[in-house]
Amino acid sequence: MADAKIAGAASPQIPTAGAPVSRAGKEEVLEPLVEGFRIEARRIKDIDEIIAALSPLQFLNIIKTQNSVVLVNVERRDIRKEPYLFSIIYLNPSSLEVVYSYVPDVSPKKRRLEVVRYLLNVATLLENVYFINHIQLYQVIDGILSRLFEYTASAYDELFSRYDALKEEVERLRRIVKEFQEANEKLSKANIEYKEKENDFLLRIRELETFSDEILISRIQSWLADHGYEINISDFARVNKISEARVEQVLNKMVREGYLTLRG
Repeated sequence: MADAKIAGAASPQIPTAGAPVSRAGKEEVLEPLVEGFRIEARRIKDIDEIIAALSPLQFLNIIKTQNSVVLVNVERRDIRKEPYLFSIIYLNPSSLEVVYSYVPDVSPKKRRLEVVRYLLNVATLLENVYFINHIQLYQVIDGILSRLFEYTASAYDELFSRYDALKEEVERLRRIVKEFQEANEKLSKANIEYKEKENDFLLRIRELETFSDEILISRIQSWLADHGYEINISDFARVNKISEARVEQVLNKMVREGYLTLRG
């Protein structure tokens, strides 16, 4: 966002409500409508302290006058680059004045609510520099809410119908999610069990493959005695659950060291 701009005593330009203007001589469009309200407030700090308190609002143009601080928030401009959708807050010594525009084809109720919400955000920053008449502020909010109630009441049946349908859909999706979660838990449990078995098998294989040469020589000698002094490497490896390469390694050692003699 752009940094806040602090200008001199120049007054912000506000479009005249309802005045028709020409766009390239082809069509006429109405400028935005302008409304406003005033709330009693008492300044308790000087202007510089007020500007410092508003420093977090970097998107604003802050205009310092002799007796006031003016906050200009231009939300949209027209094709002539002049303010079209805007809100202006005048921080006077004894009041807060709010002037804002709204587009004719957009709900004025929604626009009023947006402006009041923006004012409340500004008011939180003014807590230590202004004493605001909260009763009047609440009255402004109450007036806006009462208008919104009129709008929402007319659409209540339609909204409730949609809500009820969405509620049922949400419940259905929750049941599906729960089923998936339960199935996932079972799969996770089974996976853990399979992993434990796999680890046991790997441990067993490592134990078998780490037989000392002496143990394997003893087993080979017993095998030879039981099988007419012949050995089938594949059978021996399978029975003893070791690799054939390991059997061949020990047999070669036995030949080299004179434990075995190869037949011609």
